[in-house]
Amino acid sequence: MYKIINKKHFFYPFLQRKKNPLKGIFIKFGFPLFILFIYSSSSAQSITEIITDYEGYWKSSSSAINPSKPNNNHNLLSFSFSGVRYSTGVNDGLLTSQGQSFIAGDYRALPVQSINGTINSNTKIGVGAMFDGVPIGPSNPPPSNNIPYYLTDGQKGLNIGTCVANLPAGTLFFSVGNISPTAIGDGVPDVVITQTADPSASSFDRYEFTDVNGNRIGNYLDIILTSITPVGNWIADFYEASTNPMVLNSGFTNTQRPIRLWAADFNAFGISATDISSIAYFKIALNGNSDVAFVAYNNNAINFSTVLPVQLSSFTASGVENGVRLSWQTLSEANTDRFTIETSTDGINFSAVADKKAAGYSSNPIGYSYTHTNPPSSHTRYYRLKQFDQDGKFKYSKIVQVDIIEKNTVRLYPNPANDKLVVHHKPAKGNEQLQIITTQGRIVLHRYLKQGTGETSLHRLCLPKGLYFVAIYDGIAKTTHPLMIQ
Repeated sequence: MYKIINKKHFFYPFLQRKKNPLKGIFIKFGFPLFILFIYSSSSAQSITEIITDYEGYWKSSSSAINPSKPNNNHNLLSFSFSGVRYSTGVNDGLLTSQGQSFIAGDYRALPVQSINGTINSNTKIGVGAMFDGVPIGPSNPPPSNNIPYYLTDGQKGLNIGTCVANLPAGTLFFSVGNISPTAIGDGVPDVVITQTADPSASSFDRYEFTDVNGNRIGNYLDIILTSITPVGNWIADFYEASTNPMVLNSGFTNTQRPIRLWAADFNAFGISATDISSIAYFKIALNGNSDVAFVAYNNNAINFSTVLPVQLSSFTASGVENGVRLSWQTLSEANTDRFTIETSTDGINFSAVADKKAAGYSSNPIGYSYTHTNPPSSHTRYYRLKQFDQDGKFKYSKIVQVDIIEKNTVRLYPNPANDKLVVHHKPAKGNEQLQIITTQGRIVLHRYLKQGTGETSLHRLCLPKGLYFVAIYDGIAKTTHPLMIQ
């Protein structure tokens, strides 16, 4: 059922070949070449049976495909994984009334609110043929053009009667919290993937857990869904998502497509209990050919929050002459609008300084910078970013602290120093002398400042540990500043 992906897949992780939108995906999970990971039936495999509430109750399996083909909304009530039936928590009472035994579960669709890929003519919205009330042909008006909706609609987001075919290529980050260590390796599926059109065997998505900087924790997984037997079939219309209102082209109405599902325990990702504290995000890299009804997770094992509009990998502040230099980098962006730079003298009460326009959409790291010139006098200042998405929602970054370098003020750093020292001073005229003096008054270093410079670097001091003084003498006045050598 499973096969080791050959080398070329690791060098071409996101093939962008156009395909018939209904000759689609195979959601994949991959692993690095240096990890020879063989999936066990307890950690990752296809789902062999599903039960939904189509027309009240509908059951179909890979060994006994139901001849009835759903053509409207219906929610996933249960699925069988590794020989065990798990409920999703949508309607356990119905399962019991039908005499079905199961392990009670709580599964929910990942809360997609935005997609950062570019919609093109290959992207389709798939809905049951009777979803629009018209058995053959388009409805008037057509269904709403809202990709995130069709990935999260239905009870707990588990409507398997709608999908997005050829979901736009891009990267999604979901904030992760409260991973249960007992869920790792317990055989209970923690992630459930749907594939509701015809899989292709030439590209794959990538699913992985990462730390706050986007570094992979454990391994990623690649699964080719052509090797997974369908559990049933449905009848669907596929509308053009690249138009608004959407149109239904000939050849994409009242079509039969297979339903496939795949599931995995945490340990399929190489996650161990010691990794939990490092995990910050669940990352999905979409190849552009995925046909997804939803991606579900086990709410008893892990908590997900909404797709983050932006993920910061770094945010720093450094003092420069008459100002503060702020730099930050994002891992990816989806639906972002702007960054508002805010500052404070106490780290509690902040005020806005300026806005920086965001890229909006990107699956690649982007760097930003801003210099706050002539900030109000205060030896120490605090900064944070207020990150807005295009819907007006926002969140704050961490707070960073910086010491202000004031004009004409001599500053030594680092202090204490070792073999290197940087002396910040007012712009030199060229006749000033810089001296390092012992507590006994002996000059152990002497040099002239270079004209026009405001900073002088000293290397290889090779001074014994202890207290010294740095003096700057301009021929008229001398200023001294304590320096500790450690």
